[in-house]
Amino acid sequence: MKKNIILSTITLLAGFSLQAQDSTGLAQTISARNSIDNNLGVRFATALTFNPKENTVGTPYLYADWGRMWLDSLEHKRVGRSIVYDANIDLEKNMLIVKGGDGKAYAPETKDIQAFHLKKGDVETAFVAINLNGAPRFVEQLAGGKYGLVRDVKVVFKQADFVNKGMVQSGKNYDEYKKEYTYYLVKDQVPVKISLRKKAFLEALNQDPQAYAAAKGFLDSYKESFDETAARLALEAVNK
Repeated sequence: MKKNIILSTITLLAGFSLQAQDSTGLAQTISARNSIDNNLGVRFATALTFNPKENTVGTPYLYADWGRMWLDSLEHKRVGRSIVYDANIDLEKNMLIVKGGDGKAYAPETKDIQAFHLKKGDVETAFVAINLNGAPRFVEQLAGGKYGLVRDVKVVFKQADFVNKGMVQSGKNYDEYKKEYTYYLVKDQVPVKISLRKKAFLEALNQDPQAYAAAKGFLDSYKESFDETAARLALEAVNK
C-alpha cells in the first residue's frame, strides 16, 4: 500500500485530489489524505513553469517542462504497478518534483525510493539512489546488472562575462547552465569513480578476470570511439 501512498499523499496541504495514471494505463484519482499520519513531508509547494530566465541558456532541470515518472523500487521492493505522475527532476538540487492537480510543484519525501523512471516522448531515463561521499543521491543509470554504470551530474551556473574593448571582444553575453558528469562503476551497491577512457575502464574491472575478459573482448571488436555508449555496451556484454 505504501508504494501507492508515498507520492499521492504529498498534496495534503493543497487540499485537493491529484489526477494520475498507473503504469498499466488505468486512470485513477488519488485522494490527498493522511500525509502527516504517514510522516511524509512536503518540502515545498510552488507554482513552476520551467520558463528559462531571460538571456539564459540551458536549464537546471532534466526537462524544459513536465515529463512522466513512475517508481521502480520502493523500500527495496520492486514496484510492479506504479502510479505515473507528471514530474521532473531538479538536477542542481538533486530533487524530484511532482506536479499537483493545482499546477503547483511538490517535492515528495524520497528516502524510501531506490529507483524510478522518467519519460519524455520516446526517451526514458532511469534514476537510482546511490550513496556518494556519504550522502544519498539520485544518479542516472546507464547500465544495470551485476556491474552497473551510473553518472552523476553537477549543474554549474556561469554568468555572462562578455567584455568589449573595441577591437577586442571576449566572453559570452548570456548566462548559462552547464552540466558536468562524473561516472561510477557499481557492484553490490558500491560505486567506484571511473574516467571514460578505455584503459581506465578496463583497469576498474581487472579484479574480476571473467568480467575483464568479457569487456576487453567486446571493446577489441568495437569500432567506434570509447565513450559512455561503449562503456554501457561493454557492461551489457559483461552482464550476459
